[in-house]
Amino acid sequence: MANRLSDASSSLNDLIMKGQMLNPGPPARYRLYTTRSDLEKDGKIRKWTFGQKYDNPQNKTVLMVGETGTGKTTLINTMVNYFLGVKFEDKVWFEITDEEKRAQTESQTSEITVYEINSDEKHSSLTIVDTPGYGDTRGRDKDTEIARNLHQLLIHGTGVKELDAVCLVLKASQNRISDRLRYIFEGVLSLFGKDIEDIIVLFITHSDGGPPTNVLQAIEKEKIPCCHDDENEPVHFLFNNRQSEKRTKRYEYVYKSSWEMGESSLKEFFEFLKSRQAKSLTMTVSVLRERLQLEACVESLKERITFTEAKQKELAEAQKSLKLNKEKIENGEDFTMTVTIAYKEKVDITNASWWDQKATSCRECKENCHEYNCWAAINAAWCHVMEGRNCTVCNCPDSKHVREARKYVIKQRKEVVTFDQLLKKYTNKDNATYDEECFRKMETKHGKLLKTNKKMADLDTSLKRLRAENEEQKKSLVKDAYMAIVKLSEIALKPNSAFTIQHLDFLIPRVEEAGTAEWVQKLKNMQREARESTKSAVGYFRRVVGFFSGK
Repeated sequence: MANRLSDASSSLNDLIMKGQMLNPGPPARYRLYTTRSDLEKDGKIRKWTFGQKYDNPQNKTVLMVGETGTGKTTLINTMVNYFLGVKFEDKVWFEITDEEKRAQTESQTSEITVYEINSDEKHSSLTIVDTPGYGDTRGRDKDTEIARNLHQLLIHGTGVKELDAVCLVLKASQNRISDRLRYIFEGVLSLFGKDIEDIIVLFITHSDGGPPTNVLQAIEKEKIPCCHDDENEPVHFLFNNRQSEKRTKRYEYVYKSSWEMGESSLKEFFEFLKSRQAKSLTMTVSVLRERLQLEACVESLKERITFTEAKQKELAEAQKSLKLNKEKIENGEDFTMTVTIAYKEKVDITNASWWDQKATSCRECKENCHEYNCWAAINAAWCHVMEGRNCTVCNCPDSKHVREARKYVIKQRKEVVTFDQLLKKYTNKDNATYDEECFRKMETKHGKLLKTNKKMADLDTSLKRLRAENEEQKKSLVKDAYMAIVKLSEIALKPNSAFTIQHLDFLIPRVEEAGTAEWVQKLKNMQREARESTKSAVGYFRRVVGFFSGK
């Protein structure tokens, strides 16, 4: 149990009694006793609560985003100490984070941590949402998982419903936005609605107290959306990150200056919060859900286009065989033809990564409607691609779907067939539609030839019709993906992010094939506008994906 300080105020002693001493200091370091609750049963969204909750307290909620090494953890603890009223002269430092546990879990998971601090004196609370660093060496799957966890936090009954600030954490020494950091910002900002921009601020760490010129210039150059002050500078706050270091008499002034810098910045920050209206996350939830559906739609589109193209090849091959063997067919010769058949087969996926071990598929269409990162839903009806009891990918009712550790894969096989088998396969009948009685009376060679030619004509017509239907289906799928991307761009703060651009690369050639010039131009405009600010982020994204896919 922690020891009381004889010269401390009663409120400070009360805090000390609610923590475990880590180091006698000075400053004496304590870890606050907290209560953990998991908003999801798998522990991917965890909440640590300190202090007694009050009915209808005044609350401020901030979201922290930053790379490993920027001092985000120290910054969170700095905010906690400020909110609880701890002063430099108190010679104590309280921590709500657990560095050892964080180090163990962050290398394995994508947990989102919510810290809720309740102040007895203020009868108010502060909620800090800490997101793991995007774009680390665990790749795209981990980043996508973070997005889904954040989505779950926003829609959970006791989750976060509004935000007072989004804090982008940067080191003062940064004079450029790295590919990785840009990728992080792209990923986070793509999750929010456009109305969130005026509450995005910069927390600049490891600062000497001087103007952070390099960082601000880098932010402006990269056009990172954020709030600007009256002088048109990005709203920013400075921190030194030395508050918890053991103090010595020789450097007392350095530690005091560091503390005062953080205290002054947080005073300004909380004043800033008073000047802003908290943002409802209704639009953000819409963006997240739309993005999840877009991902699933485009992934399904890629598969379905691949399948239709394989079917086109199959049908073209059948037509070619029909033409090449026309004389043999007319002569009634006994022969066979080889055709490459495209088909789908359900396979086991239990050996996939745990977040890909279950997929939502449609029994009616034989389509994978949500193949990747479909781990959160308890059944197909709860899958993110479902809306209004129907699937947003294939439009079939949710009752036609199943969520299981199996998915459809496209396969091909060689089939040796006779002309009659080919006829039956593609016309769904043994004989063509004409007057059988008439031809039965015509036993002449000419009559038989007419009958054979009619069969061949029917088969050719059927093959052409099937190819046309395939092409129309492909156009319809391209239209669905186009509409999803356009809708996302209308509501997202950062619509031209690396996450969206990688889909444009795939979609534009297909839209061009469909011959819709206006759509092509719109997508190319989106791509061109994003190229300068996201080129490196997309490159980083592809390098990460390539590394983990072995490509």
